[in-house]
Amino acid sequence: MTQTINSIEITSPARLHLGFIDLNGSQGRKFGSVGLTIDTFFTKIKVTHIERTKGQINSNCERSKQYAKQFCKVFSIESSFTIDVESNMPEHSGFGSGTQLALCVGKAISELSNLNLTIEKIAEILDRGNRSGIGIGSYLAGGFLVDGGKGISDKAPPIIARHDFPENWRIVLLIARKQEGMFGSSEKEAFNKLDVFPLEKAQFLSQLVLMKTLPSLIEKDFHSFQIQLILQHEMGISFFRARGLFKKKSFPDYFLFRKKRLQGMDRALGGLQVLCYVIVTHKHIK
Repeated sequence: MTQTINSIEITSPARLHLGFIDLNGSQGRKFGSVGLTIDTFFTKIKVTHIERTKGQINSNCERSKQYAKQFCKVFSIESSFTIDVESNMPEHSGFGSGTQLALCVGKAISELSNLNLTIEKIAEILDRGNRSGIGIGSYLAGGFLVDGGKGISDKAPPIIARHDFPENWRIVLLIARKQEGMFGSSEKEAFNKLDVFPLEKAQFLSQLVLMKTLPSLIEKDFHSFQIQLILQHEMGISFFRARGLFKKKSFPDYFLFRKKRLQGMDRALGGLQVLCYVIVTHKHIK
């Protein structure tokens, strides 16, 4: 992040949401997420304070303009700003584009207005992090992340574990073109229609993350890591079905890739909506 007298530039990375831990919520906290920061896509904006005018927000991106207006309204900020979104990740494709753009805009205006708010507070103001804290954690520190789920407060789920991702484990992304995933009100409605997630499955996933995911990541045991990722994906099938996700016909290239290119390899396969990912070890990259 670089700052001059009247302008500020902020860059934030994309993230992959690898799955939920506890959709049951019997312990008073629900969801709990596992995720990974990636640098393939990123959001980069430049926000400039405009002197001698009040209450004007100019931007080349309507979404960023709305975030800025929402933020300024909360703090009764009358200053004017110009927002230039220089780079943005694909929207509604599983990378957390909305959260990263909101955090960038909020952080920039906070700094230019001498509010010095935390990212967590900015997320709360702009209604981000309602289910997952992975996007906020990716903005702050990157890496492989686990959050502790959503409690009864308005605060975003806290990051409870963060580790570097092995450099020789590579992510292959496959994105369905001309197709958008659920977002906004449609996404909230889908979550509200979810079946009650079985307690025993939530308990198993919690144990899986604590006793397999994190140890295998730290020890760089790819085989164990990929097994847990597949299990976590399969255990969340009720969530995927409720949203009509991960349909085979949406990813013909993915299944061909899986059959032809990854046969016999170590790999972890997963994904939802319009995005699929394949995690492979470096020895398989040619």
